[in-house]
Amino acid sequence: MWDPLFATTVAPGKKANDKISFSDNDKEALLKDFTDIEMTFRVYDSDDWSADPVALETVHVYPLGQDKATTYVREPQSTDTVIVDNDQISIIVTGYRTADLYLVNKTDKCLMFSTDDVSVNGFMCDPLFATTVAPGKVSFSDMNWFTSSLEENGISKVEEIELTIRVYDYDNWSADDIYKETVTLNP
Repeated sequence: MWDPLFATTVAPGKKANDKISFSDNDKEALLKDFTDIEMTFRVYDSDDWSADPVALETVHVYPLGQDKATTYVREPQSTDTVIVDNDQISIIVTGYRTADLYLVNKTDKCLMFSTDDVSVNGFMCDPLFATTVAPGKVSFSDMNWFTSSLEENGISKVEEIELTIRVYDYDNWSADDIYKETVTLNP
């Protein structure tokens, strides 16, 4: 999964040409050969965001031809920290540039991966993090903290991150959590 930058407003009876921009250099380095690009376009009334979409279409683009399409498989690394790997999800810490994550959705539901009650070195410090992962898809993500939040708490080096990881059905917020555990990470 990759959330590119794309949104355009088109007035009634008009047309527009626009570009989809992929801006994460880390993912570009990991995924050198794009063989199957699946995109879902949601067209909606910009004056009424609560209305049903005018169109919701998923398309595939095969830059090298459909017969050469492959599925990305991430090989486990000795430096990985596996938080959970069960029949529904996997959450793997792949590094600590921030808190780099590899998320796997093994269900037929769109899942939200989020955190609660996050502390860094014993100080409450919420990260910028919440990621949706479509059914059967994977995503590279990361938890980032504002530098000012760390500085205000005198944190120059992250030694411990304690957090509650919560994974739930994005389309049914009243359903039971698929996963909710408190974990401690020591970068």
